[in-house]
Amino acid sequence: MVVFNKDADPSQYQQIKDLYRPGHADYTYAQKYGIRDYRGGGRSSGRETLARVAAGAVAKKMLEAHNISVISYTLSIGNITAKSINYKEIEKNPVRCPDKQEAKKMEKLILGLKEEGDSIGGIIETVIKNCPAGLGDPIYDKLEAALGAAILSIGAIKGIEFGEGFRCALLRGSENNDSFAVDKKGKAVMKTNHAGGILGGISTGDDIIFRAVIKPASSIRKSQKTIDTKGREAEIRVEGRHDPCLCPRAVPVIEHMTRLVIADALLAQRLSRWS
Repeated sequence: MVVFNKDADPSQYQQIKDLYRPGHADYTYAQKYGIRDYRGGGRSSGRETLARVAAGAVAKKMLEAHNISVISYTLSIGNITAKSINYKEIEKNPVRCPDKQEAKKMEKLILGLKEEGDSIGGIIETVIKNCPAGLGDPIYDKLEAALGAAILSIGAIKGIEFGEGFRCALLRGSENNDSFAVDKKGKAVMKTNHAGGILGGISTGDDIIFRAVIKPASSIRKSQKTIDTKGREAEIRVEGRHDPCLCPRAVPVIEHMTRLVIADALLAQRLSRWS
């Protein structure tokens, strides 16, 4: 897959080419490789996610053949959280939020911070529907471990939780456990889904639900303290075309990385049954 960028503009980076941008990988790349691409970050740039989305589009076709769907959306930005979930609303607003009213508040917050030269983070929720039970392995390739590795490999993601996630720390076992039952067809089902669709690293057949935390965009116009490549203290303002919130752009990236993991798990399960 080859994509030609016909709208590149590295001119804004010339004035800060010798400065380490706070929140970016400039310093760590220089320490590891002895060189870095100051014109936007190179491989640490969000631009590299284009390849992930392109590959994920292929995985999407594979999953559709098995009626498996993946839906990602902006659950919250700053302290504004979706109060209702309507999948049809996700692509109808610029923040990709499933709540029409809260989406407007999110957009207003983001535009206000853009005027200030600042940024904001948020949370993206993902739901995998019709995933069959039995995907994933019990130890080193647990399904949530594979999903966690894939999602955390995306720039700006700082955390992930499945099901009840960190809220589990507040619950008792009697509250957090998902009780089993049998449906009308004699199939095992669970009355709740606190586990988020995965038990012991293997899918249960319920919806797989996880949330990823997106940090505030690092490129901001506000003046910040930093150092240059020679170790001298300096101040920096990052100009150019930068998003004040990364959530809307991260939604399709997370969605497609999720599809790649589930497609891999589906193929691995086929192989294990054939062998």
